[in-house]
Amino acid sequence: MSLLLTICLLHFVAQLSPGPDVLIIAKCSASTTRTNTLKIVLGITAGIVVWVVLTLLGFTVLVDQFPWIQQVLMFVGGLFLAKMGWAMLNGGLKSLKQKFNLENDIELDVPKQQNYFLLGLFTNLANPKALIYFSSVFSLALSANAGEYLKTQLAFIIPIQTFITFALLMLVLSLPKIKRAYQRSGGYIDVLSGSLFLIFAIVLCYEAFVMF
Repeated sequence: MSLLLTICLLHFVAQLSPGPDVLIIAKCSASTTRTNTLKIVLGITAGIVVWVVLTLLGFTVLVDQFPWIQQVLMFVGGLFLAKMGWAMLNGGLKSLKQKFNLENDIELDVPKQQNYFLLGLFTNLANPKALIYFSSVFSLALSANAGEYLKTQLAFIIPIQTFITFALLMLVLSLPKIKRAYQRSGGYIDVLSGSLFLIFAIVLCYEAFVMF
């Protein structure tokens, strides 16, 4: 039980660390409906399920034997994050331009046609370093001394914990005061968010490149 609680605590801290998942939840919580943001949380949770299952099945062993697999995943993930970052940055710059031109303020949002579940899923899967993270966190659970029961518990508990934590984060960030603050400075927030996503993408691609 102590091992399980330790892993859950580590995952909780990692969840709230600055990264693409937290950033997309924060942006969408303040700019769109809770229903749409909840779909994003569900998508992120589905991505966590994928990483947990791959880790528990020993996929990291295959990656260790064939490093190019991780390189490809990192390049693809970097390109996806770059695309998202550019869209946010471009949208923020357009909003600021309209504001400075004294046009009516507009409420920025993720594109209406966006599939929010897939947005959350791909945002999470775009960071293949999650596989390394889970491999490290689950190292004790994957040891010979750990029973299959603990692995089964983790396969269920970690995704549930992910959903609950991010859902609570969504509820806090979607409070009316925060939404109003976003509407007043949404352009600046989108520029900052887009820049951070582009930085994540550059770092991911750079790390993949130096692995050659």
